[in-house]
Amino acid sequence: MDEKDLVRRCRTGEPGARQEMYETYAGRVLAVCRRYFRESDRAQDLLHDTFLKAWDSLGSFHPRRTGSLGAWLSQIAAHLAVDELRRRKLLVQEDTSFAGLTEEPPVDETRLRQVPVEELIELIAALPEGYRAVFNLFCLDGLSHREIARLLGITEKTSQTQYLKARHKLAAMIAAKYGNDEKE
Repeated sequence: MDEKDLVRRCRTGEPGARQEMYETYAGRVLAVCRRYFRESDRAQDLLHDTFLKAWDSLGSFHPRRTGSLGAWLSQIAAHLAVDELRRRKLLVQEDTSFAGLTEEPPVDETRLRQVPVEELIELIAALPEGYRAVFNLFCLDGLSHREIARLLGITEKTSQTQYLKARHKLAAMIAAKYGNDEKE
């Protein structure tokens, strides 16, 4: 499938083009939505909102500037998710305390590699909303702490702290579920 052709067909209102776009990319976009919202209903709502916004904004899709269609849709979903979290006041509070945290959380790398991807996704989804948002934006969406700070309306230091706390919490959840053979 040629993405440019699909976008052109959607822009001109060709029958079935929007349905084709939805069927092609819904799974990928839903995965992004679920990274931010544990509730299935909210993730589904965000999925639909993403496609509505995308169809209204097809004029701004330019592969050289925005990347692939899938990446563009994923970015729209992530931004809508952050907007929703901000509206619901579920994002991080200003907190720059590193008390008790080391730069690298204690986790056995061998154990980490044994965690199935699906299980790791579930563990990330179980992180508190603010931690999960920063973790997703940094690790999975590739934003810098400076970009995250601007997007979430927090300080760069708070973004770094929330990311570090997310990593520590994730390491603790992995250790609790799978054990940790590291010698103390």
